[in-house]
Amino acid sequence: MKRKFRKFGIAFLGLVIALSLTGAGFAHWSDAAKIRGTMQMNSLTLAFDWVEPPTCQEYWFDAEAGKLVLGEYLGKDVGNCTASYSDNVTDVHTNKPGYKTLNIEVNNAYPQYYVYTVFKLHNIGTVPLNIVAYNISGEKRDDTGAVVYDLLWHDPEGDWIGSLWEDVDRSGNVTAGDLEVINLELVDALPFQIDPCKTEKQEIDIDFKQAAEECHSYTIHVDIIAIQWNKAYLR
Repeated sequence: MKRKFRKFGIAFLGLVIALSLTGAGFAHWSDAAKIRGTMQMNSLTLAFDWVEPPTCQEYWFDAEAGKLVLGEYLGKDVGNCTASYSDNVTDVHTNKPGYKTLNIEVNNAYPQYYVYTVFKLHNIGTVPLNIVAYNISGEKRDDTGAVVYDLLWHDPEGDWIGSLWEDVDRSGNVTAGDLEVINLELVDALPFQIDPCKTEKQEIDIDFKQAAEECHSYTIHVDIIAIQWNKAYLR
């Protein structure tokens, strides 16, 4: 009788231990952990700088010295240039403001009239970006302000050293009948990177060719194209 009771006790103890293990396993697998966090989306926004306006300066070429000299030839005041930004933009996450377009206006230009424009780009978004291209356009206006011709950007080698042509036949493409009036060079090679909150100064150099006409104004519009930093090969 004692042996049977001992066997029963051992069996009962084994059952208790088994149930205990099962309970522990159930408690383990039914446990839950709560994780709290904040998710922030990134934004890619390049702009011309809100704080520092662009500048443009006139030069003339001194053949004897072999260099450009600040101002107009012999101190004349024939042409003039202005630079400005337009098209406001604000990044949706940083709330930082800027501009989308650079405008360069030259009045009463003449052959070998040089204008250097300096501007500042600002990464107002949250991720690094690469400057990969420019959109360049413009127009020629008469003394009443009416558009005479659109200006077409032509850069056959793709190195951002090209020309603006008067679209004489209004075809929208540079053709044999159009006039080359402005040489234009974007000084820094592409692509290059700008990190968030950082700025970088850039320069555009233009000079007018023989076909440039006095008593007219030439306006150049520049938009910058940027993509995410890891999407373009860097110089």
